[in-house]
Amino acid sequence: MAIRTPLQKDEIRLLRLSLDKTEPASSPVITFEQVSLSDPNFPSFVALSYVWGNLEDTLPLRISGEVIPATRNLHVILQCLSSANFDQFLWVDALCINQNDLLERAAQVALMGGIYSRASYVLAFLSPLSEPFDLGLDFLQEAARDSELHYEPSLSPHISVNSLTASSESLRDSLISLFAAPWWTRVWTVQEYALAAKVIFQCGNRQMEGSVVLTAFRNLATHERNCCWAARRAADGNARGFLDYPSEANNGLTLFKATLRINNLNSIVNSEAFGVQDLLDATSLFRTRQCWDPRDRVFGLLGLHLKDDNLQKMLPTDYTISTALLYRNLAMAAIGNSQTLDVLSHVLHRPSIHKRTPGLPSWVPDWDALMDDDYHLMYTERTDKLRHFSASKDLKPKWILHDSGLVTTHGLQFAKIAATAPGYPDPDSTIGGKQLLEKWRQLSGLPQEPIAAPNGDSEESKREWAFQRSLCGNVTLSQWADHSCNHTAAYNTWHSWFTHPEPASLPEDARSTAREFDFLVQIASLGRCFFVTEDGDMAFGPESALAGDVVFIIPGGRVPYVLRRVDSSEGQEPTYEFIGDAFVDCTMVGEKVEGSPTFQDMAIV
Repeated sequence: MAIRTPLQKDEIRLLRLSLDKTEPASSPVITFEQVSLSDPNFPSFVALSYVWGNLEDTLPLRISGEVIPATRNLHVILQCLSSANFDQFLWVDALCINQNDLLERAAQVALMGGIYSRASYVLAFLSPLSEPFDLGLDFLQEAARDSELHYEPSLSPHISVNSLTASSESLRDSLISLFAAPWWTRVWTVQEYALAAKVIFQCGNRQMEGSVVLTAFRNLATHERNCCWAARRAADGNARGFLDYPSEANNGLTLFKATLRINNLNSIVNSEAFGVQDLLDATSLFRTRQCWDPRDRVFGLLGLHLKDDNLQKMLPTDYTISTALLYRNLAMAAIGNSQTLDVLSHVLHRPSIHKRTPGLPSWVPDWDALMDDDYHLMYTERTDKLRHFSASKDLKPKWILHDSGLVTTHGLQFAKIAATAPGYPDPDSTIGGKQLLEKWRQLSGLPQEPIAAPNGDSEESKREWAFQRSLCGNVTLSQWADHSCNHTAAYNTWHSWFTHPEPASLPEDARSTAREFDFLVQIASLGRCFFVTEDGDMAFGPESALAGDVVFIIPGGRVPYVLRRVDSSEGQEPTYEFIGDAFVDCTMVGEKVEGSPTFQDMAIV
């Protein structure tokens, strides 16, 4: 008899756990029950959210009298649950779906949104151990229990666990370890969390409801805005202080980066408030998460309830198509759905981003490419600001796909790159802040020191002001927006800090202003290059851009794009490789398309 009989259209499998105490390791025993989602007597069940683990490292499971392999991680989880006499129906994707049947797999994956929504609760299993997480769980319990408790230990009353405060390394390590668990790094756990009516996190024999974690972070965020942020800055001149201390016990993860993981999940739960509009936003937000099948970077998010779900409807779950074709379909669907070329800003050609999907056209993002967290943070901030620009004004995209993956369109070439310099320094950079800023200013035709009156009428003053606003991608903070001199004052402070051999020796107020300005500079320039055009315009663009590359406005594009001419045997149009998007001064709000200029036919491979 087959372990799993074929499922009908609206059926799923649920399983029951028991423990075979005759086995030396008390192995879990599983029985299946097939149920119809349309059955009015559909039983209540718990959906397991977990990490599969190494697919090559398996242990035997007894299912309906037969033995099949399961990953060691899943085996340990089921053993933990059965040992605790877990007696509810359970849904586990690796077992309840026949993973070897591509048609069943696709059909069941399409139902997963409904499965996680209908579960009485989703059990997010972080670890079979509880001890490493105890202090962190207790800290969150206290933060949720009393909204008056500060996280900053210099304020009173503040959170204390076993006489330890948030400045304690052992408490921080425990709290960080909660969010360093592999569960937070997987694609599938996004929708499993977001769709759940209720989430319970489990570490060993300890459980904590997701609502408690959410309340804790809401309370902590309130304190960050109103009191603890300022107190931490006053204490050591760093607005985040111990939030930025790397945890050696957790591979250098900081508390700030760890908490971003749950903040991003909550932005999906409340997409209206956080601006996650569609599948493209979600795919970008969770781009650093991992999955065994790269197609699941798309399929694993299709069940989300987003503000605009048109993209999801345009991309059926189909495991018979290649990853490259799926990513191309997503790009075309995004262009057709939004009537913009925003998806092109997710193409990232840089040495530290390792592409892994063969056969992709140059204009299609490789969602499976590896990306570090620091760059991802700035990349998501930068793409979020696309809505402020309108380089092609209200022109709609003309983006015609051919079988080979080549597209034909039309565009306006308005610049050629004359020279480039490295972008914002990353940990592997060999050039320091002082030398880098000197290079940027030299390429811009400016003296090494800032000009005193950048809002003057001289050409040099105008170039100085253009340089200062370009560094931030034409974005400023509200406290500097009233007058250009405020932005200039912030730039001058940042200039001193960025080029200073010992920036920590500067006054606390100066360091705070410099860091705020520096965040804007990083958004505009991290992972990019600085370049000037043959006409002298200043710009930031893709790190792989070279002198001689050309810059286009393409209808539907909110920003300019850097292209590289290539030879092609297809068609008669000039053919280009897509390199990446760019910020170019005096171009971002339609200046180049005023007066109805002539656009040329072109192709992009």
